Amino acid sequence: MRRLFSALALLALVGCTTSPTSTAPSGDKELSRNNNLARVAFENGSTANAIDLYGKALQRARAMDDATEIGNAAYNLALCHVILGQLDQASVSLAEAKTAFKRSGGNPADVLLLEATIAQRQGKREQSLSLADQVLSASPDESHRFQVALLKGTIAREQGDVARTRAALAEAEKIRVTNPTLLAAKERLAGNIFLLEKKPVEAAAAFDRAGALYQKAKRWRDMALALRRAAEAYRAAGDTERAEDRLLRAQRSLAAQGKKGE
Repeated sequence: MRRLFSALALLALVGCTTSPTSTAPSGDKELSRNNNLARVAFENGSTANAIDLYGKALQRARAMDDATEIGNAAYNLALCHVILGQLDQASVSLAEAKTAFKRSGGNPADVLLLEATIAQRQGKREQSLSLADQVLSASPDESHRFQVALLKGTIAREQGDVARTRAALAEAEKIRVTNPTLLAAKERLAGNIFLLEKKPVEAAAAFDRAGALYQKAKRWRDMALALRRAAEAYRAAGDTERAEDRLLRAQRSLAAQGKKGE
């Protein structure tokens, strides 16, 4: 599977930090059209629209019984569901992708990483860590190493282990990446570490940087959530003005996205 890092993520997951897969043109016009339109929608931040289009691409790939294209479309569909927090739907699509790539002989690293992200978000930490180690065994790619480090740091942070979280962040910082979504995920982890260390001023600044990077990557939901975390940090620091500003911007963005209740 070849990657498009122009939009890249989970997943946030770490903030879903992965991107849609891309393959050479299949020769099927309908499949290519839906894949291209879906990728454009994803890169423009229209994740719900991308889900609809990747769903159509998946249907076409199934009709063709093309294992590689089924895997790509199902993976991309799962990724979009993860970005929107729809973990059950993501798991179903990812299971289909995993089966398809096993049939086609594709590298499982991307699927394993997304599976690890879903497990982490579902609170299945040991399973997530096991899958993360499998990612490293399957791929030497630096972006995979970076995302695994952030995933492990996220889990350590959830367990309140500051030292292990810091070590994971330090591991990620050794790897040079330029993608704004990956950099945003790193800043978000840094902000969470500062909160654990009772340093709200530094945390607020890190969440602000994360929000700006998510905005650059057109990851609107993650941007809004980072702004909300910045508001919490500013409030803890006693900076009411900035806290209210970040909270208002977060609420306004989420409402415009139809996510008032988040």
